[in-house]
Amino acid sequence: MSGSPEANGLVRNLFGVGMVVPLTYFFTVLETLAAISFILGFVTRLAAVWGVIEFAIIVTPLLLSGNVGQGLVHALLLTASLVLLLNGSPTLSIDGLIAKRLKPNHN
Repeated sequence: MSGSPEANGLVRNLFGVGMVVPLTYFFTVLETLAAISFILGFVTRLAAVWGVIEFAIIVTPLLLSGNVGQGLVHALLLTASLVLLLNGSPTLSIDGLIAKRLKPNHN
């Protein structure tokens, strides 16, 4: 199909041929929103969930097929997403700033 996005076999195998294009657009929008969220430091943990899922899906077949070089790059991104999921980004994030302002002072 000319002008349609390329989708990997995982989407086609899980959801069928008819859902490839709509789900590819949907996942592209989610990934873009997660990237903007990381850049702004807003809802970092929620965006990190997407990173963990995405990179786990990408890294598994790479490592199983023996493509260790690319697999390790994506494993590093998976690890970074997992760290952000578990710890958030309290220092350089809008989330951290909001949490500091909402935290009551105990003087």
